Amino acid sequence: MEELRSGVPDQVEVAFAAGYGIDTSDHDEELAAEAVALAGRADVVVAFLGLPAAAESEGFDRGHMELPSNQTALLSRLADANANLAVVLANGSVVRLAGWEQRARAVLECWLSGQAAGGAAADLLLGAANPSGRLAETLPLRLEDTPSYLNFPGEAGHVRYGEGVFVGYRGYDTLDREVSYPFGHGLSYTSFSYADLTTNLTGRHQDGDLVVNVTCRVTNTGDRHGSEVVQLYVRDPQASVARPVRELKAFVKVELDPGESAAVDFVLTPRDLSYWSTVHNDWVLEGGEFELAVGASSRDLRLTTTLDVAAPPPPARLDGMSTLQEWLADPTGSALLRTAVGTDATGRPKGILGNEELLAVIGNFPISTLAAFPGLGLGHAVVQALVDQVSHSGEARSGGAA
Repeated sequence: MEELRSGVPDQVEVAFAAGYGIDTSDHDEELAAEAVALAGRADVVVAFLGLPAAAESEGFDRGHMELPSNQTALLSRLADANANLAVVLANGSVVRLAGWEQRARAVLECWLSGQAAGGAAADLLLGAANPSGRLAETLPLRLEDTPSYLNFPGEAGHVRYGEGVFVGYRGYDTLDREVSYPFGHGLSYTSFSYADLTTNLTGRHQDGDLVVNVTCRVTNTGDRHGSEVVQLYVRDPQASVARPVRELKAFVKVELDPGESAAVDFVLTPRDLSYWSTVHNDWVLEGGEFELAVGASSRDLRLTTTLDVAAPPPPARLDGMSTLQEWLADPTGSALLRTAVGTDATGRPKGILGNEELLAVIGNFPISTLAAFPGLGLGHAVVQALVDQVSHSGEARSGGAA
């Protein structure tokens, strides 16, 4: 056992016991017994846990999220000896907290903090500094809860990024999956309130000058100076494509004295409201109602409002793999399609366009697939002619715009 005094008040005695081995577990029982005995005599216990160098590296992927078993076993024994227990973590990547965090009064996540980590941790534990960091990733309950669990590490040398846009907090939050701590979470020794969320939209998307200004007021409601990271999330509830239930689009860190308030301003552009379209190979903003929320994490949203944004529909990109419904939804494509299929003597559309029931059943098929069905009026030659015509029409429109 080693006694330390540097960095703490003179009247405070700090004693240290290793508690567990890092490179070897040969003496774990002896080290643990010494630490437990010390914990039983202490007023406060601070357990420093984390991942040893052999457990993580940029050169390989971890197979689990657990802390070393000798550390979690020691933590349980320390908590039994002294309930006034705090944990300080040193780790380069997320570890699972769900199996042990209930035994700790507080958890201080320091990540890999470098040479000054010891002094920084002491300042935070003693209250000389007020923590204001926020999690840049979600801490899940289990490895199995992660959005990429079914796809990683892949097979035959190939990894499929099956989570798509639902990577990280976007996946956890869209599924409303329970987690240990959400993206953006972080506590401090003071508290903050939010009020007066307002939005102001100027310009038009089609003119290239659309801007959304978002403002709210944040107040330090505690008795300590502190910093709050105010986060702005956007949701498109009417999106025609799969989008997360919320997406972080901006954040501002504001420092406030006790009782002090400040206006927090954000600026959103069309890019912040858009999604990437593989069809158009560009960012697409769909007009309609958007939800804007500000808060202290992705799951601690204090204020929410809605905003109507007008935007013209993106130009259609029709080809043989576009569905019949997509062709009919486009004015140019629909006109070409109806002309090609034709009408009977009574003026009724021929083929599939004259059969509403059949259109509802197979209207979501690509027209190149429907070309193989007899009697629909969409043979292969007709489909190829339609694709050529709509392609030439699109080139003409692009040329005119230029």
